[in-house]
Formats: sequence, C-alpha cells, structure tokens
Amino acid sequence: MKEIFNRFNQYLFFIVLFIVVMYFGKAFLVPICFGALFAMLMAPVCRRLDGWGFNRAMSSLVCILILLAVFAGIALIVSTQISTFAENMNQIQTKGKEFLGQAQAFIEEKIGMSPDEQKEMIKEQTQNSNKQGPGTGAKILAGITSTLTGLVLSLVITFLMIYNKEQFETFFVKLYQEKDTDKVKTVVGQISQVSQKYLTGRAMSVLIIAAMYSVGLLIVGIKNAVLLAGIAAVLTVIPYLGTVLGGLFPVIMALLTEDAQTALWAAIVMVVIQTIDNYFIEPNVVGGEVNLNALWSILSIVAGGMIWGVAGMIVFLPLFGIIKIICDHVTPLKPLGYLLGEPEGKKPSKVKQWIKNKFSRN
Repeated sequence: MKEIFNRFNQYLFFIVLFIVVMYFGKAFLVPICFGALFAMLMAPVCRRLDGWGFNRAMSSLVCILILLAVFAGIALIVSTQISTFAENMNQIQTKGKEFLGQAQAFIEEKIGMSPDEQKEMIKEQTQNSNKQGPGTGAKILAGITSTLTGLVLSLVITFLMIYNKEQFETFFVKLYQEKDTDKVKTVVGQISQVSQKYLTGRAMSVLIIAAMYSVGLLIVGIKNAVLLAGIAAVLTVIPYLGTVLGGLFPVIMALLTEDAQTALWAAIVMVVIQTIDNYFIEPNVVGGEVNLNALWSILSIVAGGMIWGVAGMIVFLPLFGIIKIICDHVTPLKPLGYLLGEPEGKKPSKVKQWIKNKFSRN
C-alpha cells in the first residue's frame, strides 16, 4: 500500500506540475508546440528534397514556403468569399432586425419587460463590460496581432527544427545512451509519425468535408455556400465541439439570408454529412492515428480548452498521443499507456493504407 500511495503521489504531483507549466507558459509553449507539429509534418518532404540533392537550408526553406502557400491559399479563398458575403449584409441586417423584434416581443410577453427596457439593460451591460476592459475593436485587433505573431514564430521554429532535425534524434539517443539505441530511435520515429499521420489525416478529412458541405449547401440554394462550408469544415479540427458549431453556423446564416424552409434543408444536409463523417470519413481517413480511447480523447480536448483555449483543443489530442507512446515504452508507465489507449488498438486508416499499397506496387 505504501508503494501504491507513493506512486499515486508522484502521478498527482506530475499532473499538477504539468498543468501549472502549461497554463503559465502558454505564450511561450503554444508556438513551440505548433512549430514542432509542423516540423514533424514536413519532415518527410524535407527528406525527399534532401534526396534530390537540395542542401538542408534550401530543403527547410522550401518546406516553409509550402506551409506559407497553404496558409495564403486559405486566406485568399476566405477573403474572396467574405467580399461576396459583404454584398448580402443589408439583407442580413434586415433579417436580424426582424428576429430581434420577434425576440423582444416574446420576452415582453413572457417576462413583461418592454423593448425599451431591454435595450436599456443591454446598454448598461455593454457599458459595464467596456469599463472592465478594452473595447471589442481593441480585443479583435489584439487577437489578430497575437495570432499573426504566433504564426510567424511557429514558422521560424519549424524552420529551425527541420534544419536541425537529426540533432534532436541524437539528443534523445545520448540522453538514454545506456538503453537500447534502436529502441530510442523507434520511439522518436513513432512520436514523429503520430503527428504526421494525425495532421495529414485531419487535413484530408477537412478537404473532403468542405467539398461535401459546399455541394450540399449549393444544392439547397444557400448564398456564400463555399465560405460557410469552409468555415464549418475548418471547425471540425476542434473535435466534438467544432462539429456542432460548424453545423449550426450555416443553419443560422440560412435563417438570416433565406427562409425557415431553406434553413431546415441546410440542417438536414449538415446532419447527414456529419453522420457520414463520424461513421466513414473519421475512422477511414483519420483512422484513429492518435490511438487514444474516446474517454481520454474527450478529456484531452476539455483540458486543452481550459488551459490553452482553441489552440489547446487542437494540440492536446496529438500531445496525449505522444504521451501514450512514451508510456508504452517506459516500464513503470506501461499501465498508464494501457489506460490511455484502446484495449484492442485502433485499425489504421483504410484510405491511406490503400494509397500506400498503390504507390508501393507502382
């Protein structure tokens, strides 16, 4: 019992220390985590460029340019769609005022608060919030500046990690030089593959869902279907919660720009596609590459959201997958690795396995 109690205290101390470091080190650790994920994602591309005769600096630069091209393409598509979306703002404002009037009438009927009293209460709440901190415009500007700064810093870290990627592997080999060198290299390789497979699988999933959403919303007849589909698909990067938010957004916009019947058809389209995503795209494209069971997947997302916000909800899932790999190869932590994973293991992605077999035959 004493040994069990001591081990429990060690685990508890580690968890508390981990949460404290993650919470107070958010500004420092978030760019590093994203940079490391991007570096592991682009490592195969770097190896291929090295094989073609590129020097390491050029290979690393090309990888960064590929990432920048992807981000620029996404920004271009979003800006183009937003410009067309702005053309319908008058209609959206008109519909919004209609819904607001209906909501005010409903509140007046049920609670007895007149529309003027409701406006006065909202005005007081707005003034109080402005007194407590910066205005909405300042918060948005600060958020955009922080995001761009973090992205630039992440890309710089990505470049340096790709450029010195062998040095990191050698570091772990030297750190555990008394252990089996091949085993250490295997663990490092598995950690890198978790991030690669998860990110590539997630990217394929987002593209497929975006295409399906676009087709479905265009058939229904919703304006700016491509923009709404792209936003809904990108939100699926945030597991569980993002799927719900992504499904609600096109439905709400359909209510504001079209009518209730169109919104109902949009809701049906979103539910059908999300069902296909849950039962076909997710298991066959993403394929459970992180190899966490459902409980710990949800807990990792909740913990990430509480500690790092949206960034944590994205990063913590592969991070817990990496922790599981480490636990699986450290004898005292193997029970914890078993607890984190699926008892029977998860099947690999069928789509990626088919692509791999196709290319290997060719």
